[in-house]
Amino acid sequence: MVVKRTSKHLAAPGLMVALLATLSGCASVVAPSEQVELTRNAVSRAVTADATQFAPVEMQSAQSKLNLLERALGQEDFTQARLLAEQAEADANLAERKARALRAKQQLTEAQQGIEVLKQEMLQAPDAIVPLSQ
Repeated sequence: MVVKRTSKHLAAPGLMVALLATLSGCASVVAPSEQVELTRNAVSRAVTADATQFAPVEMQSAQSKLNLLERALGQEDFTQARLLAEQAEADANLAERKARALRAKQQLTEAQQGIEVLKQEMLQAPDAIVPLSQ
């Protein structure tokens, strides 16, 4: 005859898991201060990159969500604040990258136009070019 032994110790981990799951649902949500700081830095970088000029839609979205974030923090709705912070950070990062890309494209176009002007000047006055080896 086989006798099964049940241990009181085996039931304890299961009870602990259930208890922790229950308590975690009751725990208060902590203010997302680190995420808020990341978001503010991202918006600041976007402004520095001239995103208000080169990516106004994305920048407006980031700033609008930052304002809503501040309101949510004031109302201590930390879950909503965290969500808005993440969204505003993503919008600000997009605005910054778009602004940097458009500024680089603008600088490239200006450089190409400058090269074309120099080519035209060289073609119009070929005698003005001094050979390097004389």
